[in-house]
Amino acid sequence: MIKRLLLTFLAGIFFACASKNYGDDQYQLRMATHGKDVMWVPTKVEMANQMLALAKVGQGDIVYDLGSGDGVIPIQAAKMYGVQSVGIEYNADLVALSQRNAVREGVKNLVKFKQGDIFKEDFSSATVVTLFLGDSLNAKLMPTLLKMKPGTRVVSNTFRMDSWIPDQEVRVNSNEVALLWIVPASIDGNWIFSGLPSMETANIKFLQKKQFIDGTISQIDKRPINFEDGRIRGDEIEFDFVLNSKKYAFRGTVKNSEISGLLNNDPKLAVTGRLAKGK
Repeated sequence: MIKRLLLTFLAGIFFACASKNYGDDQYQLRMATHGKDVMWVPTKVEMANQMLALAKVGQGDIVYDLGSGDGVIPIQAAKMYGVQSVGIEYNADLVALSQRNAVREGVKNLVKFKQGDIFKEDFSSATVVTLFLGDSLNAKLMPTLLKMKPGTRVVSNTFRMDSWIPDQEVRVNSNEVALLWIVPASIDGNWIFSGLPSMETANIKFLQKKQFIDGTISQIDKRPINFEDGRIRGDEIEFDFVLNSKKYAFRGTVKNSEISGLLNNDPKLAVTGRLAKGK
């Protein structure tokens, strides 16, 4: 079923290029070449550039492309931003082609291609992960991606990620969209906060669903305060609540088992929290 849908997608977008050789004189590469999990589809240079721009690739980043095909995304990352990039590709012929392409583009010292299975290889050092795989493979990768360092940017060409809603998306053309996710810090559970107005200490129970949070602020013998639609973007956290008829906006950062920030952007209303033992 997935292959049938992908073939339809290919026919609509790349019909005119179906017979084109995307390889070189050593390897004849044509669209819809079968791979381990999906068929190969070329990523246009323009789309690769849009994906990298959406991720805001910059100095110090390490870009990993999962299912790197002919190597266009890692090569463009090195050419455009001068960053280290790695492509993981199951097809050994594509790995060899990518390496030759990197030499031709003058970036062989910045780019590395590995022959391997994306579900077995370690890409935990990545600060940016790019994908052009398919909805089902994205969903299979999602648990691993969500465990990566908060702030890691994940960009997919067109295909979505199950229940993980993109933080941003950019329509590139009538058929393709670049989708961005930023790995959120994990804060689900009970936290002890100090600095909240009229409260010496208070318990906040966060209910986290990917980058979205709801919560309950509670204190002994006082009515609990519920809030919804909070958000985590990497290690940045924000949520709003009403206390004694006054609205407060918390903006802060998460660092391991600590949260710190300000209410209403007021330095006099500094708030800190720590993860409760046992959560």
